[in-house]
Parts: sequence; C-alpha cells; structure tokens
Amino acid sequence: MEILAAISDDNIPIQPEGNTQQLNDFDKVYIQLKRRNTSLIAGDYELKRPDSYFMNFFKRTQGGSVSTSFKSRKDWQYNGSLSAAIAKGRSTRNSFIGIEGNQGPYRLTGNNGEQYIIILSGTERVYLDGQLLLRGQENDYVINYNTAEITFTPKRLITLNSRIIIEFEYSDKNYARTLSYLNQEISNKRVSFKFNFYNEQDNRNQPFQQDLTTQQKQFLKTIGNQIDQAYFPNVDTVTYNTNEILYKKIDTLGATGVFVYSINPDLAKYRPGFTFLGPNKGNYTLNTNSSANGRVFEFIPPINGIKQGNYEPITLLITPKKQQLLTFSTDYKAGKNTVLSNEFAYSNHDLNLFSSINEDQNKGFAYKFLFKNQLDLSASDSASLKLLTGASYEFTTLNFKAIERYRAVEFERDFNILNTRLPSSEQIAGFNLGLFKKETQRIDYGFTGYFREKNYSGFQHRLNSFYQTKNYRLSYWGNILTSSSITDKGNFFRQKADVSRLFNTWLIGINLDQERNKTQIKESQVLSPLSFAFTQYKFYVDKKSDKGNNLHFEYNRRYDKLPFENKLSESSIADVFQASYEMSKNANSHLSFTSSYRHLNYNNRIAKQDESSFLGRTDYSLTMLKGFINTDIFYEVGSGQEAKREFTYLEVQAGQGIYTWNDYNNNSIKELNEFEIANYPDQAKYIRIFRLSNEFNKTNYTTINQTLRLTPLMLLKDKRGLLKFLAKISTQTAIKIDRKILDNSNLSAFNPFDTRINESELISLNSFFRNTLFFERNNPVFGVDFNYQTSANKTLLTNGFDTRNKKEAGIRIRWNFIQKFNLIFELNQGNKKYSSELFTQKNYAIGFAQIKPQLNYQFNNNFRLTFTGGFTQQKNKIQLGGEKNLNYNFSTESRYNILKKGILTSSINLVYNDFRGLANSSIAYDMLEGLQSGKNLVWNTGLQHTVANGIQLNFNYQGRKSADVKIIHTGSIQARAFF
Repeated sequence: MEILAAISDDNIPIQPEGNTQQLNDFDKVYIQLKRRNTSLIAGDYELKRPDSYFMNFFKRTQGGSVSTSFKSRKDWQYNGSLSAAIAKGRSTRNSFIGIEGNQGPYRLTGNNGEQYIIILSGTERVYLDGQLLLRGQENDYVINYNTAEITFTPKRLITLNSRIIIEFEYSDKNYARTLSYLNQEISNKRVSFKFNFYNEQDNRNQPFQQDLTTQQKQFLKTIGNQIDQAYFPNVDTVTYNTNEILYKKIDTLGATGVFVYSINPDLAKYRPGFTFLGPNKGNYTLNTNSSANGRVFEFIPPINGIKQGNYEPITLLITPKKQQLLTFSTDYKAGKNTVLSNEFAYSNHDLNLFSSINEDQNKGFAYKFLFKNQLDLSASDSASLKLLTGASYEFTTLNFKAIERYRAVEFERDFNILNTRLPSSEQIAGFNLGLFKKETQRIDYGFTGYFREKNYSGFQHRLNSFYQTKNYRLSYWGNILTSSSITDKGNFFRQKADVSRLFNTWLIGINLDQERNKTQIKESQVLSPLSFAFTQYKFYVDKKSDKGNNLHFEYNRRYDKLPFENKLSESSIADVFQASYEMSKNANSHLSFTSSYRHLNYNNRIAKQDESSFLGRTDYSLTMLKGFINTDIFYEVGSGQEAKREFTYLEVQAGQGIYTWNDYNNNSIKELNEFEIANYPDQAKYIRIFRLSNEFNKTNYTTINQTLRLTPLMLLKDKRGLLKFLAKISTQTAIKIDRKILDNSNLSAFNPFDTRINESELISLNSFFRNTLFFERNNPVFGVDFNYQTSANKTLLTNGFDTRNKKEAGIRIRWNFIQKFNLIFELNQGNKKYSSELFTQKNYAIGFAQIKPQLNYQFNNNFRLTFTGGFTQQKNKIQLGGEKNLNYNFSTESRYNILKKGILTSSINLVYNDFRGLANSSIAYDMLEGLQSGKNLVWNTGLQHTVANGIQLNFNYQGRKSADVKIIHTGSIQARAFF
C-alpha cells in the first residue's frame, strides 16, 4: 500500500499570488491511497480533460475519486475512474480587444456579468492573438486572483489590435453544486471504446449567497431559459440603524419613488441594493463626495428620455443550473497507418431549474467522424516521402452545449462569424493532404466547409509549408475563406511568410503577416464596419551563444486599413522596435534587458492624436570584489491603467480587526473620517475593505527595486591602522518605488526619482528608502547603527487622493558594558504628513523627536529583565492646527523561558502625555496613540505554553488605565496546531 498526502491548509481565505509560473496552494488538502493499479484520492484534487473531442474541462473539486486499470487474458486493457465531488467554481470565458499602449490591469467578469469575482488560482488559460501565454513576472502576464485583474508584462506589447481571450474558473457560491464524472475505456491493439459521463448540478434548495423569497422563485419560474431577464427589484424595508446606508423615498424632479440617502431615523427605512448596468442604463450614480461609511447613490433625472446614470435598485437573480454531457467514442485501426474514429455526444443543459418552460431546448446531440492515413511513397525506404491524408465530419444540433470550448481558440474568427449570435445547428466537413519527409520538410493543404442552418455557409482553403536546410529556413501559411450569411457576404484572406538564414551564431530573417477581410452587406452592397485589412513587415536578428549571451532585435511596420467611402482605406501606420539581451556568462553577474517602442500614426481623416508607447524592463545582479559589493536591481517602465478605489469599514469581533471608530462629531453616525488604526485589541473592532471601481485613469508606470550592500571587511581582512577601522564599517541600502502618473509624453515618466512631477498628475505612489550605516555590526560588545528612511504612499480613491509621507533619521548605540548588562540608546528625529482631498480636517504635518534609552539585564539563559525610558516631542504645523504633545514613557518588561514548556512575559508601562489641542480629534488620537492626556498606565501578561508536540496555547491579558476613564481589561486565548 502506497500513501501520499498533502496537508497545506493554513485556514486563511487567501490564494497564492499569480506573479510566478509555479503556485503554492494554501488550501489544498488531500490523501491518496494506491495499491497496484488502483488508487483512491480524497480531498482537494483536479479533474482534467479525458481523451475526447467534445468533452473538455478543467475543474478544481473537493471530494473523492477512484481509478483502476487491468488487462485481461485476451489482451483487452480496461481503464476506469469514478469521481464525486463538490465543484469549487464555474467556468467562463472573457474575450476582448486590448487598449492601445495599456498593459493593464484588465478586469475580468463572470458569466452573469459579475463585477467582483475571485478566480480559482491556476485555472486560467490566457491567449494573445491565438497564442497561449505563460504566467509569471518573468514571462507574459501576472494575475491577481482575488480582484480578477490581469496585467501583461513588457514581453507582450498590448495594442488596439491585440485579441485577448481568457478562460478560467471563478468562485460561484450562489448554490451548493455537486459534480460527478465517470470514465471507462476498453481497448486492444486494433480497437478502443471510450465512455464519459459528466454531471454538474446546483441544488436549488440550498442557496448560499442569495436567499430567494417565494415571490422571487415564482418570478424565476416564469422566465424559462431567458436568464438575462432575471432582474428583480431589490429594496428592503428595515428598522433604522447606524450600521447601514439607508434611504428615504421621495417624489422629485418629475420622478416618483426616488431613493435619497438619509440619516433621519423617521424617514430612513429603505435599504436598496444597487446593481451596475453600464453607462446610461440606470438612473443612479455613485456619490463620490459622501463621507458615509459605505457606498451612497444619488438619483439623476433622465434628459430627453435618456438615462444619465449607471446603477439601478435591482438585482440579477442567479438561477440554479444543471449541465450534463455524455460521450461515446470508438477508434479503429483499419491498417498499419490507418485510423477511423467516431464520437457521439449528448448534452442536457438546463439554465433554470426553477422553470419547466421550454425544457425541450435543454437537450442537444453532436457527432464527430475522423479518418487519418499515412502512405509511404517508397515501400523500400522508411525515411522516404510520405503522403498524409485525412477527412472529418462534425455535426451539432441547435441546443448542443459543451462544458468548455472544444474547438480552436479562435474558431469564430477563423470563419468570420464574430457577429453571428443566432443559435443554429452546425455541420463541418473537411479533408487534408500532406507531403512529409521529416519535420523540417513538409507541405499540407486542407479544405473545410462550415455550415450553420439557414444563416451561414463558409468555405476555407489553407496551405501550410515548412522547409529547412543547413542554413536557410522558409515557412508559409495561407488561408482563404469565402462566406455568406443572412445579412452579408465576404472574403477573408490571411497569409504569413518567413525567410531566415543562419550565419554562425547569428540568425537574420524577414517576415510578412497580412490579412484582408472584405465583407459586404447584401442589401446595400456597402462594406461592413467589421471589414479591415493590414500588412505587417518584420525584420529580425537573433544571436544565441553557448557562452550565455543572447540577443534579439526586431523592427516591424504595420499598415492598417478600415472602411471609408465603401472601400478599405489606410487608417494608421505603426512602427515597433523591440530588443532584448541576456548576459549570464559570469556567475557573479547576470543581466537581462527587454524593451519595446511603438509609434502609431493615424490617418488625417481619423480624429485621433498619434500615440506612442514604451515598455522596458531590466534585471541585474552583481557580486564583485570578493563580496565587497552586492547589488540587485529591478527596473520596469510602461503604460497601463489605475482603477479608482473606494473603501468601507466592517465591524468584526473586538481584537479581530485593525481599525477603531471614534465619533468625533457625536452624531452616532459612522463616517469615513472617524476611523483610525487601533492601538489596543479592545479597540480593534473594524476591518477596511477596498473595492475597485469601474472608473480608470490611463497612466504611465515606473517600478524600481534595488538593494546594495557594501562590506569592506571582505577586502580588508587582517589589515591594520585606518584600513582596520574601515573594515568595521558596512552599509545596506534598499530602494523601492512604484509610481503611476497620468499618461503623457513627458520623459519624467521614465525617471522614478524625478520630483518635478505636478501633484495633480501623480496618480499612485508607493515608495520606500532605507539606508543603515553599521559600525562594529558583528561585535558582541559594542556597535552603532545610523539609520535614515523615507516612505510615501498616494492612493487614488473615488472621493479624491489619500497621501501619506514619513521621514526619519536616527542613531542606535548598543553597549554590553558589564557582563549580563546591555545598554541600548536610540535617538530619532523626523516628520510625518497626511493629506486627504475630501477629509481636510484630518490633514497634518507633524514633526517629532524621540529619545529612548533601554537597559537589559540577563539573569541567566531563561530570565531577562528590561527597563525602557523615553521622551517624545510632537508638533503639528500651525496652519493645520498647531497641536503639540510631550510624551514621557517608562516601562519594565520581564521574559522567562520555561524549558520545553513555553514563555512567560509581562510588562508595565507608565505614560504621561502633555497634549495641547482639541482632544476629540483624529490628530489627537494619532499623537496620543489611543491614550489620554495626563497619566496613563498600561500593563500586559502573556503565556505561550506548549501542551504537546505540535500543539501550543497562548494566553494573553492586557489592561490600561487613563485619567477619568475606567480600567479596561482585555484577555484572549489562542490554540495552534502545527502539522
């Protein structure tokens, strides 16, 4: 018996970051038992596509699965598996065109247009222009699974011509959903039979995220499969309370039943739920000037019958669904190189389990036939030229529904049916001929006819060839489509050609990429707006060396045409320069560099300004002079977009949050400007939830991360005099800047250190700089550290900017002047600033200075006693209030290690504040750190106790007393189990 287990559950609702190729699953727990050819897995596992044409899926599940295989005496091979599980997510597909010069982030949505979804990590498949991409900061894209946003790296330049398709699973907890899957295969040397059955179904009687009323269920029964019409009024009548955003109902501006935000207890009794519908599709819009703790919507009257808002107090009711798919296929080997395949499929897809209307629309059938043959044209030579032939036929009925896409990722574009939305039965027939000698010498021709009953027919010819000799490489791909639908007819021609030659380690080539889609509307003989054409020429150079130095350069020019005066006329010309270089010959030095520059020149008749975009990235690591210098540099620049953020505070159990609420204006209403970071567990009753809005600003971004370590000791070992003194000095510097500014052509976008940027153009900033100069860093008796650090943060919110800055410089001296005694002296000075566009009363610019001596006495290895004193002076600028505070602090702390049992700690802290200013204010709370002016006493006791191997108990008690305030006691118990 073989046992395999994975237990990595951290009991935290987060997923791994999607910025690397490999992911670590935080919540994947399973156990697998295996004996001979039978295995059983229970827990979290993945279901993947079997050997089938119509049945395609990739599912994250939680349940059990058993599989077995054996061989009979008559050489029949049996393979089977059975799975039963709870489906973690639902599959969907997003398809969109990129924005010129915008690397992202791009927001992804669910099947029902959900704006805020969570993607199941590792389930995404990302295609750019039909090519599958690779996840990772060093590869093609990064993805934030928790906000459902994808950003493309500088290796992939996104333009207005970029076709982006993303398939993924997202968490959908509207109903409990079960999944079962059965797979059976029987085969011998000539024939095989394969059977698959997939069943995924919601439990309509077990909803999770929505609690349907009897009225709503009756409504869903009446709409049948038209689930896009499942919008229902979303207004509740509740008792007034201060924890919710409530509304009153009035008649105003010619409209009746208008909801208006109110804090009047006699009127505010309505709780509408607003849904985003899109621009000019609603009568309400988000009020960005409100200070309420939550979203506030306001009514905007229509103008000339056109709605001016984008929200409505309605909700889209999610219907329970069922999806079943059954496939049966046979493969028959008619000869040595001849194979005949058949596959039958039956689907049952019910979009609304509440309704029995039009149930005949749920069932569909499909069939696929495939013939393949290989003929050696010279029977005496197995390496001779071979003739490859094939034929296929596919039929699907009107209502056939697969689980996920099973055809080519750009099948609709290949047959020019992107604008065809009417469901129809389909037939696809084709054949292909090919001559093949080896992988570097081949040519293929294929023909496909695609027919949608009564509304489309298309005939496609394609040619694909490749030829390579020792130094030359030639390839060609061509495709011609003639199509006709109810409304239009057209021709779609595409071709790609590439010629290159190898000169030692240099590869030089030219490339042609051309498309012409000319579609006419039948009734008017006018070119369809979907018509287009482009021709792109590319020249490239590659140099690859076994010494670790690789170089790539390319230049391409693209001519685009769009319909104008019933013909395809030039609309734009784009020039792109791309270069990359990698140097890794020296183990102590590694450099990689990639950059792209694109200039888009619009035709004069196109009412757009020319656009330019630049992407660049550099990674560099260096170790030199025997380790005296160590540095790592990461630099990236490009363009993207930044979503405006909004946040609200949610109440949780005391000690489980981060923020506290102070009712500064004594109106008992929770407002955004009344929440502060809590200093003590009993105050930490709120968490802050960020929500990204649907408003974006186009930006240029710059990111730089650098660390630098200088260690003279590596060069000055065993030196004397001044050099011996210098060997005692070392320094460490860290810089991090992540900045986004409004999109413009200013070169300051490339310089992360440029301070001349207009404040209004700076959209987002997160920067940090720290330098520490060490003297006698490794000396156990004496050492000095000189520190300087700055940090800055600027966030774009829906109600304006939120900006924080801090600068601090200090010195830290440690001295073990007597055995068992350790003295630490700290001196710090600096300033901190906060600025809010909406809540100007919270703005401050505080200068501070601090002295902090500390004495430690180590009685033995198990017991330590610490005495700490401190004096801090703080002063706010006169223009912002002029508040002052003098803080005197004395504390004592003890720490006792109980051998193999745990740790006991206790402390007493006496604090005296001499505060001058308005006591009930945000600035006062910050300066006083949650205490009061005058005398304050804070004490704490904690015990960390190890009960058994892997089991730990933590007991903690904290109390505090301030003048004219009762004693506050806080206690907590925490248990931990380590696996």
